[in-house]
Amino acid sequence: MMPGVKIIATVGPSCDTAERIESMAVAGMTAIRVNTAHVEKGYISRISGILAGANKKLGTRLSLIVDLKGPELRTDVFPGGSLAVSKGTSYLVGRDKESDIPVNMPDALANVAEGDPIIMGDGAVRLAVTGIVSKGVRVNAVNSGVLRSRSRINVPGKLLDLGSVTERDISYIKEGCKSHVGFYALSFVQSRQDVIKLSGILQSNGSDAEIISKIETQKGLENLHSIAPVSDWIMVARGDLGVEVPLHEVAIEQKSIIHESHRYGVPAIVATQMLESMTENPSPTRAEVADVTNAILDNTDALMLSEETAIGKYPLDAVRYLREISDFVESGSGEFPEPVSFMGNRVAYSIARASKVISREIGSHTILAFTKSGSTARMISAVRPGARIVAAVTDSDLACRLSLLRGVEPVVVPEEFSKGKALQEAVEYLQKIGTLALGERVVVTSGSPYFLFGGTTDVRVITSGRFIGRGYASGKSIRGRITSDPHGKGEILLATGREELDLMKKFKAVLFESRVSAGVRDTLAGAGITVVGGTRLATQPEDGSEVFIDAETGVILASSP
Repeated sequence: MMPGVKIIATVGPSCDTAERIESMAVAGMTAIRVNTAHVEKGYISRISGILAGANKKLGTRLSLIVDLKGPELRTDVFPGGSLAVSKGTSYLVGRDKESDIPVNMPDALANVAEGDPIIMGDGAVRLAVTGIVSKGVRVNAVNSGVLRSRSRINVPGKLLDLGSVTERDISYIKEGCKSHVGFYALSFVQSRQDVIKLSGILQSNGSDAEIISKIETQKGLENLHSIAPVSDWIMVARGDLGVEVPLHEVAIEQKSIIHESHRYGVPAIVATQMLESMTENPSPTRAEVADVTNAILDNTDALMLSEETAIGKYPLDAVRYLREISDFVESGSGEFPEPVSFMGNRVAYSIARASKVISREIGSHTILAFTKSGSTARMISAVRPGARIVAAVTDSDLACRLSLLRGVEPVVVPEEFSKGKALQEAVEYLQKIGTLALGERVVVTSGSPYFLFGGTTDVRVITSGRFIGRGYASGKSIRGRITSDPHGKGEILLATGREELDLMKKFKAVLFESRVSAGVRDTLAGAGITVVGGTRLATQPEDGSEVFIDAETGVILASSP
């Protein structure tokens, strides 16, 4: 069964071989992330090829995430490579090399005002704006520290005019489009317009990939209510977020980001320093295990490893530990909460909730969604049913994208099922290929009675298998081999009614095509044998074939040929 919380691993020198990637997939990895800040052209194509090979070999649906570097406000090069900053000293953050602290995009600081904080070097140096001058911004150092060349600059709470996608990013997008990349992660998202711009670029390049909006600035946090509705995923990027907001607020913001995303039916990823100590050590710290546990209990959809797998010494072990922790936490937590208030499509939300309630009430372990775009599977995942979610699609690229959704197991069915095939035929096909077990009770969402795929309007309960007959049953549901020979091998006897009772008692179930007398029924029922009387067979089953008797409905099903 597909695990609930999914695992994303960042690829890098420690794990970018076919052997390593396959091992990580077996250990529980669902998707691979390529961080374009640290790779050269051609790397995406190479990793995509390895993933395709792994999927074919292992039968997996690994997906690829390309993380775009985006525009970054940084210091320029310092003479000697660094600058020692002294607390209380005034500095000019400037437009040219003569400034004390030259920056690569000085116009981005046009919106700062006196009193605004400026943070550099991932929090190593904190500055306060004291004035705006013709050549830049005058600041005072709040603390002492060392700035290295090209240090990151953050201005918490300010909408900086950085743009969202660089020409470098576009070159990686074009490479990714040729490799059918399923996801692009957009860095430093400040507003919905940033997401809309990337969406337009993807569309113009013929890509239907999904967009992961990384919330790692205070402005992005403030605008999450408008960013989430236009995003496919939200990432809690705790690294830069921990620079932009006080560290003691990060855990609370993580919870609020996940909660707000789910209000729009948008899944969330928690990233950065999940098992950071495993970059050097073979096992995580207790604090890291607690952090992962907390993220799962916060209801995240996926967890992401960064340096642990990209450059760490133990990438495979990191995936294993994350999978082990996730499985344990989920096994003891039952159903996770669905969105308290929902702001998206009410029809899709209602159908998703209905499928969850029905599966819980009848004890079904599977919800089957026939989905054309993936939206139905996404919505069912959002309401967090206890049952596994099987998403039946006709497109393999879509299946890879859906594999990242919490609790979703995608399966590709032939294109013909989207062109008028009956629901029962599709269910029989899924039973035939092993996705569903014979006799398994399944909650199905589809577009029936018109089309299986697209425009989901229907929820129903179906028992998996090929219909061969029906009768009046008493006892419990039974699965086994059928035989018409009372001396034959099997668990279910297809009787004529003339057999001796003692011979019938060796079977688990007896099917009578005629009416069954009360005496015979009581005798067999007293021995714990399921009895079906008045059986009408549409198809004569072969001796030794496996059948299932649904005692609640009297329906008799066989395995699909």
